Amino acid sequence: MKRKMGFGTTAVIAILGLFLQVVSPAVWAQAVDTVAENTKPPLQITHQTAVKVVVQVNYSDTIPNGIGKQVLAVKNLYDQYTLLGMKAGKDYDIVVVFRADGAQFLLNDAAYDAKVKQPHPKGNPNRALLEALHAGGVTMYQCNVAMKLKGYEPAEILPFSRLVVSGIGALVDLEKSGYLLITP
Repeated sequence: MKRKMGFGTTAVIAILGLFLQVVSPAVWAQAVDTVAENTKPPLQITHQTAVKVVVQVNYSDTIPNGIGKQVLAVKNLYDQYTLLGMKAGKDYDIVVVFRADGAQFLLNDAAYDAKVKQPHPKGNPNRALLEALHAGGVTMYQCNVAMKLKGYEPAEILPFSRLVVSGIGALVDLEKSGYLLITP
C-alpha cells in the first residue's frame, strides 16, 4: 500500500534540501571535527608568490639585548619566507619604513651610542641583524621628518638605508602600489 506524503512532510524535506545546499561541506566538516584547535599543526603560509609587504617600525621598544621588537618581527617574517624556500625579489618583497621612535634603529654605532638614551650594549645592537636582512633583499627607508625631529644627520644612518621625505607618505605610496601594511 502506497502512502502519500502530506504537505507538512513535503515542506520539511524541501527546507532540509535547501539548507543542505546552502551550508558548504567545509562547515559540515568543522561541525563534526572534535579535535581541539590548539592540538592541530600550525597553519602554514599559503600565499607564497607575489607577496609585497611594508613593515612600519615606529616604536623604540626592545627586548633585553637591545634588539627592537618590531625589527625582530621583520626578521621572523623573513625567516618564515626563507624556510618555505621563497626567494626575495621573486616570490616576495619586504620593505621596512623606520619612522618616529623607530628611526633610532637605523643609526650607525657612534650615533646610536651618542643619541639613544635607553640602556643598550655598546653600538647599535640592531646593526648586524639589519645588515643581514639587507643582504637577504629587504629594503629599508628612513623617515626624514623623524630624522630632523630627533636631530639625526644623514651621515649617521646605516649606509644601505635610504631617506624618504616622509615615512607616512612612503607607507601610503607603498600601500597604493600593492604592498600590505603591517605594524607589528
